[in-house]
Amino acid sequence: MDFSELLEKYISELDCTSLELSEASGVSQPVLSRCRKGTRIPKPDSALLVKLSHGIAEMSKEKGIAIAEDEVFAKMQENCTPKAMAGTVLGENFNTLVSKLNISLTALADFSSFNLSYLYRIRSGERKPHKADKLRESLCKYIARYHDSETEKQILTRLTGQTITDDNSLYDVLMDWLCHDHSGEMKPETAEHFLTNLDDFDLNEFIRAISFGQTEMPAVQSEMPQARRYFGIEEFKQAELDFFTSVLLSDSVDPVKLCSDMPMSDMAVDLEFGKKWMMGLALLMKKGVRLEIIHDLDRPFDEMMYGLESWIPLYMTGQVSPYYFKSVRNGIYRHLLYSAKHSALHAECLSGFHEDGRYDFVTDERDVLYCQKRAKELFQKAAPLMDIYREDTAAAFRKFEDKESGHSGKRRHILSVPPIYTISDELLNKILDRCEVSAVRRISITQYVTQQRANMEKILTHSPVTIELPELTAEEFEEYPAALSLAGMFYPDELMYTFDEYQEHFRMTEEYSEKHEQYTLVRSPKAAFRNIQIRMLNGSYVLITKNKHPMIQFVIRHRSLCTAIESFEITMPDDEDTAEKQA
Repeated sequence: MDFSELLEKYISELDCTSLELSEASGVSQPVLSRCRKGTRIPKPDSALLVKLSHGIAEMSKEKGIAIAEDEVFAKMQENCTPKAMAGTVLGENFNTLVSKLNISLTALADFSSFNLSYLYRIRSGERKPHKADKLRESLCKYIARYHDSETEKQILTRLTGQTITDDNSLYDVLMDWLCHDHSGEMKPETAEHFLTNLDDFDLNEFIRAISFGQTEMPAVQSEMPQARRYFGIEEFKQAELDFFTSVLLSDSVDPVKLCSDMPMSDMAVDLEFGKKWMMGLALLMKKGVRLEIIHDLDRPFDEMMYGLESWIPLYMTGQVSPYYFKSVRNGIYRHLLYSAKHSALHAECLSGFHEDGRYDFVTDERDVLYCQKRAKELFQKAAPLMDIYREDTAAAFRKFEDKESGHSGKRRHILSVPPIYTISDELLNKILDRCEVSAVRRISITQYVTQQRANMEKILTHSPVTIELPELTAEEFEEYPAALSLAGMFYPDELMYTFDEYQEHFRMTEEYSEKHEQYTLVRSPKAAFRNIQIRMLNGSYVLITKNKHPMIQFVIRHRSLCTAIESFEITMPDDEDTAEKQA
């Protein structure tokens, strides 16, 4: 029996909930949840183990079972030993390597003899590895063969603390590293920085910062770039800018398709080029051109997240449609293809030899048509990275929500204000009266609330829902006033609560939880975010709602990014991790 199984045994014997054990032991619900899943195992001498043992013993007295605290502690210590942890450790380390190197499980399954669904279950923590030695060996061989770039070796050197010089040392280091517990040395990959940036981002401030509204389009008399071939890094920069200029000076506002896995590091060091490149995209959007881009996500997690964060401003405009390839591992050839109505740019190089590649800017009708066909075929092979909904696609978003409510699976919602479907008609009308909402708008709000109630009732007939919601104090509310959650209907104004109205709606949400067996309200230790709300359907998608105007909805389906967001947990500075360090 491992630690998580022993903990579940005690919870079953006590016939208690996670919330009750959390309150009795002083262990936060997120940490307790990780212990129950087996993704966290306390150290044998940790403060966390002491708290859990004490909480279980105290609850046993109340239940009339009377289990001795030292007995609980001894059994838990026994199940925290390296032997008991072996399967869990390999699973956690496997997950870390897959995240850090953005390993394709499909490609790994093809390389090894392991079933793809089995690898996914290890990845999600639903299953512990069997045939551990074989899995470890297959993973290390795969990484040594397909993830041995200099960037990836640097990542693995930082991760393992050992210098990796060649494929043999990479294999040996990882074989050893996978056997040991590193839970105290690192935190799981999460998208916290990405989410925080999205929470803080203000599109209007961004537009003012880059003077988007004052940026002038190129003069009509500017010279149209001519078809040419480019060699060397400096010419490659000019090639990309020439393509943007050609689109800006053309008479077309047709969508532009962008796809590239060419190296960017040697060009990104030129900050002036980076500014011109981003300004080129901004000017295209000002002209009214829609961008369809296939992101290169076949790279380490940290690099992938950094790249996505830089695109946040462009996503927020609603003029960008992002895609990605689900399973790509190309360690030798690199390509670029930018396609517009009257021009195209295509390039190629060998991995590690960018400067020896070649870029071709073409305007000949046959060349442009050829590139358009290739771009179309590439996008047929790509999957949407995220669906982006704004006010002009509100009807499509409502259809998504209606359809989503019929899908079964565990749901987790991280909210900043009480959900609109738990509010009473009486309180809703009271707020609408005070805010002097017009009759026409009242009808649309009432219809929206009715539909949200129906969707949640439908979900609860087949699936459990857990919502994490902070209960603001009067001081916190004064500093961060809260508004009704109407971003899903893209309502243009903020309808602010009074503190009494906020408290009343919070109580209604508590009552809703008590009345619905499949609906669980978890009080967050603090507000995770102020301007975004997150809804997750495990293993399917993550929906991020940006509350602040202009309101926008991101439906993310990329597995690594979804997993990272699903791993996000709200913690306080004095969480158990800190307590253990102090102990």
